[in-house]
Amino acid sequence: MTEIDDVAAKAVVGKSGRTFRFWWLIAMSGLLIAAIAGGGGYWYFFLGQRPGADSLQIPEPEAPLPFYLEVKPFVVSMVNSTGTPHFVQLGVNLTLSGGAAANVVSVVLPEVQDAMRQTALTFKVDDIVTPAGVDKMREAMIGSVNRVLLQRLGAERIKRLNGNQANNDLVQNIYFSTLIVE
Repeated sequence: MTEIDDVAAKAVVGKSGRTFRFWWLIAMSGLLIAAIAGGGGYWYFFLGQRPGADSLQIPEPEAPLPFYLEVKPFVVSMVNSTGTPHFVQLGVNLTLSGGAAANVVSVVLPEVQDAMRQTALTFKVDDIVTPAGVDKMREAMIGSVNRVLLQRLGAERIKRLNGNQANNDLVQNIYFSTLIVE
């Protein structure tokens, strides 16, 4: 029986030796994979190439869209060069810097409309039948409306409404939605 015991013992020893080597290879492979992953993580977080301030692409801020305030059409009586009176209907849209400016201008809208009427009355019908004449009246209206707003609201409030820009013009442009001469 000793021979059988020796053969059995060798078989058990041989089998457990192969099992030990198998698990030892798996453990070493796992440690090797963990070391590689750890080294890669260390490199990525601490040594990796970080984009500098120069290479970051910061998107350009989009310019804010203008805000339009529609003013009800109004009628003024203008004379032509011979003195004949004509009715002129003007419908305008004011270009403002934003909704807050529109809210403030809405509060003082009667004063704004009166400034536009007074400015329109300084022109003759012959002056506003050409594109150059309409542009001249537009510029005069912008100037008179901004003077009224500056006087009524003050420079500080207008500066705040314009986003703290040095520009004292709350009304940036005037567009005519209707311009009818009868």
